[in-house]
Amino acid sequence: MSNNMLFDVQMAIYSATVALNLSLAVAVGAVLAALWLANGTTTWSAAQLRRVRPVRIGAAAAAIAALGSLLPFVSASMAEVPVAAAGEAMGAMLAESHFGLAWTVGMGALLAAALASVIPSTGQWLRAVASVNLLVLTVALYTRSTVSHAAADGDLSVAIVADWMHLCLVCVWVGEVFVAGFVTLSGAIAETAAERAEAARYVENLSSSATFALAGIFATGLFSAWHNLGGVAGLTGDSYSIVLLYKLALVALAALLGGFNRFIVMPSLLAGWRAPDGRAAQRLRRFRLILRIEAVVLLAVLVAAAILSATPPRAAA
Repeated sequence: MSNNMLFDVQMAIYSATVALNLSLAVAVGAVLAALWLANGTTTWSAAQLRRVRPVRIGAAAAAIAALGSLLPFVSASMAEVPVAAAGEAMGAMLAESHFGLAWTVGMGALLAAALASVIPSTGQWLRAVASVNLLVLTVALYTRSTVSHAAADGDLSVAIVADWMHLCLVCVWVGEVFVAGFVTLSGAIAETAAERAEAARYVENLSSSATFALAGIFATGLFSAWHNLGGVAGLTGDSYSIVLLYKLALVALAALLGGFNRFIVMPSLLAGWRAPDGRAAQRLRRFRLILRIEAVVLLAVLVAAAILSATPPRAAA
C-alpha cells in the first residue's frame, strides 16, 4: 500500500470513528430524553417524545453504518491492502482477531439498540424499553473500550472499566447537549403552567446529569491519562500528548459554556417559566444558543478523541 493510500485509509478510520462516537452519543442523549419525558402528561412532553423517536432510530442506524465501515477500513490498514481488496482480510479479522470479536459483539448490541428504538411505546412501557436501549448502548461502548489503549491490561482490567465509564459519561454529556440544543428545546413552546413545569424539570434533569457526567469524566479521564502516560512526565511533546492537551482545552471550554448556562442563564429561564414575565422565549433562545455552541466544541472533542484512539502514547510505544 502506498503512503498516500495508507493516509487515506487512516483518515477514513478517523472519520468513521468520529461518526460512530457522535452517533452513540446522540443515541444515548435521545434515550435519556425519552426517559425524562416518559412520565409527562402534557402536549409539550408528547410533542418532544415524537421529535426524539426518529433521532433515536437515526442515531442507532448511523452507529451501525459507522461501525460497519470500520471493519473494511481497519482490515485494509492492518493487511496493508486497498479497501477494495480487503475482503480476505475482513474474514480473517472477524474470525481470528480481538478486534473482530469486539466488532461482532458491538454490532449485535447496536442492532438490539436499533430494535429497541423502533418499538412503539409510551409511559411506563417506554421507560422499560428505553432502559433496555440504554443498557445495550453501554455494551456497545464497552466493546469500544476493549479495542482502545486501555485494553493492554486485558478486557476486565481496571483500566478498561475506567475507559468504559469515561466513554459512557462522555456520551451522556455530548448526547444530551446535542439533543437538547437541536431537538427538544427547538420544538413546541411550553405555554400552559403544566407544560412549563415539565419543561423546567427536563432542563433541571439535563443540567444535573451534565454536572454529574462532567465530574465523572474528570475523574476517569485523569486515571486514563495517568495509565496511558505514566504520569505528568509522559507529557513530552509527542503527538499523543499534543492532541491530548488540545482535547483538554476543548473540554475546559465546553465546561465553561455549560457552567455559564447552568449558573447564569438557567436560573432566570426557570424563574421565567414558573412566574411568566413575557421574556421566557428570549431566555430559552439564549440557553439553546449556548447549548449549540457547546455542541460544536464537543464535536471537536470527539475528533480529538478519535485521533487519540489511533495514536500510541509514549508509554505504550
